[in-house]
Amino acid sequence: MEKKIYYLSGFFRCGNTLLRSIINQNPDFCITPNSILPEVAYRLHGLKQHYIYKEYPLNKDFDCIIKNIFKNYYSLYKQKYILEQGRWGTPANFNILKEYGFLPAKFIILIRPFVEIVSSFMRLNNLSQPQTAKQCDELMEEHAQIGQAFLALDFLTKEYKENLLIIKYKDLCSNTEETIKSIYDFLDIPYYQKHRFTNLEQVDGHNFQTTIRTDKTEQKVYTDKIVIPLKVREKYKNVYKLFKQFNKE
Repeated sequence: MEKKIYYLSGFFRCGNTLLRSIINQNPDFCITPNSILPEVAYRLHGLKQHYIYKEYPLNKDFDCIIKNIFKNYYSLYKQKYILEQGRWGTPANFNILKEYGFLPAKFIILIRPFVEIVSSFMRLNNLSQPQTAKQCDELMEEHAQIGQAFLALDFLTKEYKENLLIIKYKDLCSNTEETIKSIYDFLDIPYYQKHRFTNLEQVDGHNFQTTIRTDKTEQKVYTDKIVIPLKVREKYKNVYKLFKQFNKE
């Protein structure tokens, strides 16, 4: 069975687990856990600069490894539609998709205000206000979680906007059914009529489990004790500007 692959290239602490717990109720549709495939494809592609590859004459044979990476990796999945959660929206990874024939494709990004992402992460890891500046720097590093997601958001909104759906975390929580339907419409997948939005199961697709509140969908915002220092706001003013643009009421 030929599977259709789509890409979830968003921010962490923005409802990814909630979204998976709902979408994965559909036996034909799966959102994956964080995928290793962007890194695998990037490293395989990088071998072309290695001296061993330069002595290898069969370029097309080598390219088949990457061209079949999704087919092989998801061969044990029974679902028809795979929403691959990974860092495919960054410029480097996007170019790999382009070079090996995976475009056109559709991307989804989950987003919420920057301070809420940082606050949620710090609460999760029992960090306090004095650690905020250091934590922001670590999260915004080029290869860190927010840094990579920001690169993807910035790149896709400029270069691939017609194939991008941005989902606000607050909409996923407060207008859950409508938001889920918008995802189906965007991906052109038949809507699954048996979705439930309470009593969610702890299921994440393929032999992977996580923990989520099951009785109802509810947005929790913990920003009262976390203040992003002015020097951090100045340092990442481009990030704030982009986040503000997509988190308007």
